[in-house]
Amino acid sequence: MKIQVEDLSPIRKKLIIEVEPEKVKEEWETVYRGVNKKVKMKGFRPGKVPRSLVERYYGPQIEDEVIRNLVSRNYPEALKESHLIPIAMPLLDQPAFNPEGPFTFQATIELKPEIIISDYKGLSLNRQEVAIKEEDVENRLSLIQRSHGVLSSLMEDRPLQQGDFAVIDYNSWLDDRPLPDGSAANYDLEVGGGYFNADFEKELLGQKKGETREFEIQFPETHGNALLAGKRIKYKVTLKEIKERILPELNDEFAKGLQEGLFTSLEDLKAKIREDLANMEKQRAEAKVNEELLDQLTAKTEFEIPEGLVDQEMEAMMARLEQDMGRRGMTWPQNEADRNRIRENMKPVAQKRVRRQLILEKIAALESLEVQKEELEAEFAKIALGVNQSAGFVREVYQKNNMLPQLSAQLLEEKTLTFLKDQAQITHS
Repeated sequence: MKIQVEDLSPIRKKLIIEVEPEKVKEEWETVYRGVNKKVKMKGFRPGKVPRSLVERYYGPQIEDEVIRNLVSRNYPEALKESHLIPIAMPLLDQPAFNPEGPFTFQATIELKPEIIISDYKGLSLNRQEVAIKEEDVENRLSLIQRSHGVLSSLMEDRPLQQGDFAVIDYNSWLDDRPLPDGSAANYDLEVGGGYFNADFEKELLGQKKGETREFEIQFPETHGNALLAGKRIKYKVTLKEIKERILPELNDEFAKGLQEGLFTSLEDLKAKIREDLANMEKQRAEAKVNEELLDQLTAKTEFEIPEGLVDQEMEAMMARLEQDMGRRGMTWPQNEADRNRIRENMKPVAQKRVRRQLILEKIAALESLEVQKEELEAEFAKIALGVNQSAGFVREVYQKNNMLPQLSAQLLEEKTLTFLKDQAQITHS
């Protein structure tokens, strides 16, 4: 086997691999004999069909199998001899096949970039102090109160206003065609709640019971539902009923009724709200520190990003988006053009993530950081707590679905970020 390596870029290589004629003939004979044993042709016993007939009728099948075998056997050997480790499957190309001559094929591969980064210790970072205002506590308490309110039909004769609940029938059209999943009867909608669409809800303000309105909404290109993004949708809405929310009184009895034995008073509930808000703010502040740290690291080095890794990240992002839309009852776009547009919109984010992942991976290697078995077990226990399962069950799920590499990579990133923050100079504001 002859191997020639062409440098297409610092991370892209083309391997030109030539297999000797003897090896090609040997493989052809092996595949031919296997096919001949299975061939059933009238007038001949199995394995006794003349070679000329077998090759005439089954030549393309034999050729395809020979090519697959030669590539699958020689490509890994070429990588080994060339000391190259690709990050994804190769792009293969081969000329016309000649069973009497050498077999030459090309494999274009991508490698991980060589990243040179130094002075990553002692970064200057800022961590915001967490301060929970009483106003924040009262706002959260108000949300809890509203969630326990009771809806009651409005007795007075007035039009729909902000904060009301509307019971509506609606239909929608795109280019005069009914929109898939775009109609509903007796649909409950909180006007001004922002759960449906802000512009849609504004169109309902002032509407009276029994009244039907028609209007159009222009959705932005960045809208979360790919079916609606960038589209102008026509709606027809009939208001069937107006309901108002009757709120419970905020007192000790209200707090005691939320979760049995958890709160003994309204002040007890407020203390828990304050604690939860503080934890959320700490997480938000830490996320900003991480973002600042990663931005500084990214500015310290420049390298070509492998498109294969970007493609893998975009596929993972697409899968997560599809699952999220499914959980929300939204329809994943069936149109390929819409899916491609979503994918392209994700590309800058995917590139940024891949660049950061590679930098953190390099620093982890420089500092000999690794994820220990005990750290994995602790993560299994943490996940198990959130899904009300045993750590053993979670471990088994990750093993069966081959998700351990992703989990280990995630934990290593977190460990590297913690290391870098421990080495940084952090001010507080």
